Amino acid sequence: MTEKKLRLLLVEDSEDDALLLLNDLKRGGYIVEHERVETAAAMREALVKREWDIVISDYRLPQFSAPAALQILKRSGLDLPFIIVSGKIGEDMLVDAMRAGAHDYLMKGNLSRLIPAVDREIREASERRTRRRAERSIRQGKIEWEAAFDAVSDIVVLTDPTGTIIRCNSKLIQYFDTTYNDVIGTNISELFYGNDPAGESIFNLCADLKADEDDVRFPRLRGWYNAACYPMHPTENEHGYVYVIKDITKRKRMEEEKKLTDRELLTLYAVAFRLNSQRGSKRIMVDLLSQLHQMLQIDWSCIHLMERGSLRLSAWLGLSREFAESFGSLSRGLTWVKDVLDGKSFKAAGIAGHFGPEAEAAAEAMGMGAWCALPLKIGSGVLGTLFVAHRPNREYTDREVFLLNSIANQMAVLIENHTLYDRMKEKNEELVRSRKALKENLEEVKRANIELGRLNASKNSFIGMASHELKTPLTSIMGGLQFLLFYSDIPMTPEQKEMMQSVYEGVTQLKGIVDDLLSISRIEAKGFAVHTRPVKLSDLCQEVRQTLLLPLSERDIRLEIADDPCRVPADEGFCRLAVRNLMENAIKFTPDGGRVAIAGRLVTLEELTAEEELLRPFYRDFPATIEGHPGFYRLDVADTGIGIPPDEAVRIFEKFYGVGDIEYHSSGKTGFMSKGSGLGLSIVKGIMDAHGGMVWVTPGEGGTGSVFSLLFPMDNTCVVPSRGEAR
Repeated sequence: MTEKKLRLLLVEDSEDDALLLLNDLKRGGYIVEHERVETAAAMREALVKREWDIVISDYRLPQFSAPAALQILKRSGLDLPFIIVSGKIGEDMLVDAMRAGAHDYLMKGNLSRLIPAVDREIREASERRTRRRAERSIRQGKIEWEAAFDAVSDIVVLTDPTGTIIRCNSKLIQYFDTTYNDVIGTNISELFYGNDPAGESIFNLCADLKADEDDVRFPRLRGWYNAACYPMHPTENEHGYVYVIKDITKRKRMEEEKKLTDRELLTLYAVAFRLNSQRGSKRIMVDLLSQLHQMLQIDWSCIHLMERGSLRLSAWLGLSREFAESFGSLSRGLTWVKDVLDGKSFKAAGIAGHFGPEAEAAAEAMGMGAWCALPLKIGSGVLGTLFVAHRPNREYTDREVFLLNSIANQMAVLIENHTLYDRMKEKNEELVRSRKALKENLEEVKRANIELGRLNASKNSFIGMASHELKTPLTSIMGGLQFLLFYSDIPMTPEQKEMMQSVYEGVTQLKGIVDDLLSISRIEAKGFAVHTRPVKLSDLCQEVRQTLLLPLSERDIRLEIADDPCRVPADEGFCRLAVRNLMENAIKFTPDGGRVAIAGRLVTLEELTAEEELLRPFYRDFPATIEGHPGFYRLDVADTGIGIPPDEAVRIFEKFYGVGDIEYHSSGKTGFMSKGSGLGLSIVKGIMDAHGGMVWVTPGEGGTGSVFSLLFPMDNTCVVPSRGEAR
């Protein structure tokens, strides 16, 4: 007896019954690999983790049943024989189980049919799998055949004996711009000929229609076609026809154009001479190449003209962008270029070894084959080359080269004449435009300079005079207001005091604007210079701080100044003005309870160069603007205010430029509430420019607030006191 392997999934709660069943299977010649399950979860897990040949199930288990097991098997999608082996079961239950999909049933007391039943079900399951594989193969073959059917470049149509279309490929749908459903059931003659009674349909010939018959044209299609018919016999009693229709329009056109070649070549010279002489040389060359393409069926062509000793691409037709770029300049080191420059023509059947690597790759990508290069000669001089090329499987004959040489010589004359004309015309127009533009520009610049000088002088004079005249009465007004508010002890109602304080703040703001105007006027005045001496900036910052104690206390802002012993060569008065402007800005833009920190340190040119990307927007010539100094002193004024948008960081140093709306010019509830004059940072920049230094702004730590940095160039006057020196 031949032993057979059997993978058995056994749904059974009785171990003894399971052993009896396994023994019967072994006596029947089976080598059994089995797993016994008693619950639905165990069965699902067993079906997933390995493959089985058959499922044998008891009908009723304490936690499971044969119908439930059968449902789990169905949901798994596995096609396995399912046999019920039970001790007692009603006939109606067996009928329901068989209807549900069970393949057989046996009684535990009578297992004589077990082996035949297992053999039969294993065999039938194998046959079902074989049949499904065959069906899948048939479906796959049908899909592949239909893909090949649609991939055919010709039109393929299947009809019944009466000419009614029963099948077609996608080419027919493309040519008629229709849908598959609209074509099926249509008569083939009506589809190709329409309702034209005068048209005699070739499809009436049916089996007599051969592929070598005369070419035809269809009323409902453009171009020329060749049709063939083949009988089709799908069954003994059925037949039909297969029509294969080939589009031969291109071939037909080539044949017709070839017949006209001789006549067109004879008229080429006359056509060339009749070209409009008023067109530019570039247009002339393209027109000439177009004539060549039409008459000689050329695929690619171009013209190189001699420019400053080099052959450069001047006009082309049909070339790819890659080939045009790599073929833009011809090297004199190429053999064929030397021959052409010596007045000889050159032809080749292929491209290998004749161009540079990039040009050869681009030519190969285009499919370029045979080509010919000819000199554009006038007398003994060569002004350029004519390059023509075709696709592979073609060679230029001596007659064609002779004809191309004649055409090239005529082209050379036309190109030279139009090139000279264009150059003369362009030079003349350019000269006229240049003279006119130069004259207008000179007059405009002259007027602008005069007006600019006058306006600048008037502006400086007015600002200086107005600021000076305003300062004296403002000082008197402020003195009177200070006396009334702080020293007079005059009783005032809260409303009166608030009004007086509002007036005092307005006058203070007006005095700041006047001071700014005086400062900017002084900075812009001719002969402005700084008087430097060693200045300890940390002490200077402390002095300015003392003047701002009131707003600092009212706003509850901490102003921290780091002590530093270094002395900087600077103008003390201007430095005090710059520092004050930065402190006031920091206070104005910092919320109540915020913090302002001032610290200075020595830096090197290398450290600054490392921040070139940051500093270049503020100073385009950086680092050339500060080179030549042994070192630099950097003073940073950092606040926790509202910050400055990155796109406005450079513009804030322009005169009269303000950031944002007026309501954003202070986040405090007291003091510094109004928008400034827009001159403070411009004054700071003017002061730093006069010192040969720099000023810039960066976002604060963590993106909060701003950090304004002043950079002073150092020299040998820098003094760093020893530890014992008083500070």
